[in-house]
Amino acid sequence: MKDDLLPLILAAMHFLSFKEKIILQNKLDNSRDLALLSIDDISMLIGRRVMSRSWNGNEFLRMAEQAKSILESFEIQMLHFEDSKYPALVREIFDPPFMLFYRGNIQVVEAPCVSVVGTRKPSMKSAQAAFDFSKSAGENGCTVVSGMAFGIDSSAHKGAISGNGKSVAVLPCGADAVYPVANRRLAVSLLERGGCLLSEYLPGTPPAKFRFPQRNRIISALSAVTLVVEAPPKSGALITADFALEQGRDVYLHQVSLEVPKERCGVLSYQQDGAPVIASYEDYLCCKNAIPGTPYCKTDKQLYFS
Repeated sequence: MKDDLLPLILAAMHFLSFKEKIILQNKLDNSRDLALLSIDDISMLIGRRVMSRSWNGNEFLRMAEQAKSILESFEIQMLHFEDSKYPALVREIFDPPFMLFYRGNIQVVEAPCVSVVGTRKPSMKSAQAAFDFSKSAGENGCTVVSGMAFGIDSSAHKGAISGNGKSVAVLPCGADAVYPVANRRLAVSLLERGGCLLSEYLPGTPPAKFRFPQRNRIISALSAVTLVVEAPPKSGALITADFALEQGRDVYLHQVSLEVPKERCGVLSYQQDGAPVIASYEDYLCCKNAIPGTPYCKTDKQLYFS
């Protein structure tokens, strides 16, 4: 890179799209040049009128310098979109992160991955289902991806670790922190087992409401399949499922997601659209390996189409 602070500033410019950040990167030589620009200058360079009151070049430069210090203190690595280690599946999506920051072993995303998502307040049966599926996935060398939230996310990470497997937690904050804080011990276990904490946000960035759906597009992008385990209507898990479909990925439903009361069942439309329903990791492999359009996935005497 021309200047290691320049990509950090660009990564923090949330009011720009990925393509607009690339334009600025190619037109500027260093972070100082960017910090001196007004919002009108930025608008002219990218060819779009930018309406943002958050831009202050000197403040963004200070943020980048602080982030660089945290990177070094926490041994956080960063990946630019053009780096060879940048996850290939994430690079494919419409608006990929300009930068990724991670702690742990980023190579786990090169293995087959499955994203497991669901509600923060699952039934005991659903939590156990997420754990069991992820344990089997881990035992079979499949990396489990989720968001480190309470509920299904935590059960998925714990299951993968229990299966002596690898897991990736995509965070809604900087990779120097863990959210929720109560899951710090889980994050430590994940890293000790060779997993990875991943974020598109500068170190030092706190969690915010709008960052949760943003990070969900990365959860879905990392895997060919997103498995939904109990998701009520309008939940974050369904946002992730929608991202998966937009990205050309598959959405599977765990059987327990259809066994909850109707007011808690937000997955019926996915089932009606042909999403496979599975009850185990074996079912998952069966569906994933089936020829598209053939009835091959069997679960508890019912036949589902892949």
